[in-house]
Amino acid sequence: MKAEAKGLKFLSMEGKVKIPFFQRTYVWSEENWEQLISELLRSESNSNFLGAIILKQIPTNSGEAKQLEVIDGQQRLTTLSILLKALYDTLPDDIKRNCEGDVLSIIRYRRDYSSDVNELRIEHSQVDQQAYNKVFNDSLDIDNINSNSHLILQCYKYFLNRFKEITDEDKKKILNKLLNPDNKMLVVIDLNENDDEQIIFDTLNSAGVRLTAAEIIKNAIFKRAIELSNKEKAIELYNKTWKESFLKDEETVSYWETERTTGRLKRNNIEILLHCIGVIEDFFDPDKHSLSDLSKLYKQRLYQIKSFDEIKTFVEEIVNYANIYKNKIISFDKSYLLSFDNSITRLLHILEELEISTFHPFILSIFKKYQDENQVIEILFKLEKFVVLNMIAKIESTR
Repeated sequence: MKAEAKGLKFLSMEGKVKIPFFQRTYVWSEENWEQLISELLRSESNSNFLGAIILKQIPTNSGEAKQLEVIDGQQRLTTLSILLKALYDTLPDDIKRNCEGDVLSIIRYRRDYSSDVNELRIEHSQVDQQAYNKVFNDSLDIDNINSNSHLILQCYKYFLNRFKEITDEDKKKILNKLLNPDNKMLVVIDLNENDDEQIIFDTLNSAGVRLTAAEIIKNAIFKRAIELSNKEKAIELYNKTWKESFLKDEETVSYWETERTTGRLKRNNIEILLHCIGVIEDFFDPDKHSLSDLSKLYKQRLYQIKSFDEIKTFVEEIVNYANIYKNKIISFDKSYLLSFDNSITRLLHILEELEISTFHPFILSIFKKYQDENQVIEILFKLEKFVVLNMIAKIESTR
C-alpha cells in the first residue's frame, strides 16, 4: 500500500482505470458539482485538496497495458473527468489546440502503442457506462438533457453551462490547476495485488470517513464470481440477486443503509445481516472475531468456493436471508404501539430497546428453518423469557 498526493494528471501515466460493474450508480448532484467548481475557483494558488482515491492493481500478463480498479473514489474521478471535458469544450480554439494533448492524455489512452485508437481511460460500471460514454461523444444533444436524465448527463450539462458563464481567464485558471502536476489535489492510495482493502477500511473509518464492510464484501463476492466464470455470468448473477435485493430502488437502498444501535455501535441493516449470516454459516465466531474481521472472513469463505455454481448458491442464500431479515426483523420508532399478544413483535421490540443484536443470527435461522409460525412462536417465547429474566431481573433461567 502506498499513499501519495498527486495532481489529476497522474491518470495520464496509468492504463485502463476500471470501476467494477457492481458498484453503485453515480450519485453526486448539483450541490457537489458547485462545491467542486467553487473550490477550483477559490484560490489563486495551487492548493486545492479534493479528497482521496483508492486504486488497486489488476494482475495483467507481461506486455499488456496496466489496469487499475477503483476501490473508492469513483464519484470524484467521474466528476473530475466530466468537468475537464466540459471545460475543454468551452475553451477558445487557440487554447484548445495548446492543451489538447494534455487533456486527451487524462481522458483517453491507447491500449496498443501502434494503434491510433484512443479508448476512454475510465471504464465505467455497468449502470453508468452508457451515460458516461455519451458525455465524450461529440454528437451528444445537450438540449434533451433535463432533470429526468441520468445524473452523469446532468453533470456534464451543469458544468458546460457554468463554464459558459465565467471568463476565459477563470477557465484558464481552472485548466492550469487541473493539468499542473504540482497541484496535488488528490491523495491516491495504491493497493498492490496482495493488499487487503480492509486495511484501508479500518484506516479511513478511524479518520471519520465511511467505507462499509458491506461494499468490500459485495466487491469480493462478484470478483470471485468473475474468477470462477466470466464477467457476463457474474453480471447476470449480480442483476438477479444482489441488485434486486439491495439496490432495486431508493426505498430499498435507504432500508439497508438505515442504522440500528447495537450496544455501543451503530451499524446499518446490511452489515448486521452479513454479520448474522457469518455466524449462522459458522465462519464468524463471536468468541474469536471482531466486527472489523467481517470482510476478511467473507473473503476467506469465498476462496473456499471452487465453482460458479457454489458461489451462485452462496449469493442466493444471502438473498434468502435478506428477504427474511427485511420482512421479519422489524424496527420500531418511539411511537410504536406494542401489541402484547404478538409475542414475536414483543421480543424484537424488547431486543431493540435493550440494544441487543446478539440473538439476531439465532432468530434469523429460526425463521428460515421453520415454516410453521406456531413453532417459531414457541421457540422465540423461550428466548424472550431468557432475555427478560437475564437482562432485566438479572436472573438466569435454566428452563
